[in-house]
Amino acid sequence: MKKIMLTLILAGLLSCLPAMSARADIIEMDNGSKIIGTVTKINGTAVTVKTDFAGVIAVDLAHIVSCRTDGELNFYFSDRQKVFGKLTLTKESARVRLPEGGEFVSETPPGHAWPEGERDPLGRHWRFEVGIDVAGKTGNAERFSAGGRASATLQGPDDRLVLSVRSAVARDDGVESDNHVVGGVDFESYFRDRHSWYARVELEYDRVRKIDLRTTAAAGYGYYFLKKPHHTLRGRTGLMYRHDSLRDEPSQSTVGLDLGISHMYRFRNEWRLINDITYTPSVETRRDYRIYHESFFEIPLVASHLWKLQLGVTNDYVRPPARQSEDLDTTYFGRLVFSWN
Repeated sequence: MKKIMLTLILAGLLSCLPAMSARADIIEMDNGSKIIGTVTKINGTAVTVKTDFAGVIAVDLAHIVSCRTDGELNFYFSDRQKVFGKLTLTKESARVRLPEGGEFVSETPPGHAWPEGERDPLGRHWRFEVGIDVAGKTGNAERFSAGGRASATLQGPDDRLVLSVRSAVARDDGVESDNHVVGGVDFESYFRDRHSWYARVELEYDRVRKIDLRTTAAAGYGYYFLKKPHHTLRGRTGLMYRHDSLRDEPSQSTVGLDLGISHMYRFRNEWRLINDITYTPSVETRRDYRIYHESFFEIPLVASHLWKLQLGVTNDYVRPPARQSEDLDTTYFGRLVFSWN
């Protein structure tokens, strides 16, 4: 009797194996290898697969010969048409078998894919970041510095809103060398493919430079020279108005240009390189201008990308400088960042 029961259990388990393998998603690579797992995401350049042998991996879409999903996913194609079904992808076409019957066919691969019930990547969603850095030195010289940054980004398919604040304090041999707070709002609306318009407002307090309140408002046109999920290059040009309330000097107002370059590149290991430069010259005199630059590497510390390390430098050059102040501030930082949706 026991032998009969054992035989029936083994037969039942063996009968389930074909069904289990049939539910697996299969990716064939151009080197002849196959990856079997569950496709969880497509972002335009890579396919994310959950496997039993290597956990979650990202596969370059350019090296995929074919991909077949047995599970149903949501898909966005180049025209932002949303499709739900099972994907069969080859170099020639992408076919989605619809649950109600029929088939959707596209000559290009999907730009996005995600499971049912998860967040729509092209829908509006918030992303938050908080970062802090602290440094000190003792011995021949005493130095202490601390800085922080926080941002909230509302990203949608046609626009983006960024709320940000950053601050820093520093003392060298007991003398205050830095004490400033900057808060800003940046709104960008996309039209056509690479074109956008933007408006931004920035408020700044700087105790060392004796700036009680610097208000900068700007608006203009933006163009994306590169607009890919892993690589973007954006230029901006517009008009700017700046008003400075100074501690020991009369208030000053300036009308000028607002010129900027923003660059982002994400490597295959998910590291990112960020570069931002803003140049705001006055239209009244060539000697009145400001250049703000920031560059940093961003390194994920855990697979979930909740914790990241940013290593970079900022340069803030102001002409003419406030009385008894330097015209250039350079800051090197290593910042620990916590981000979440």
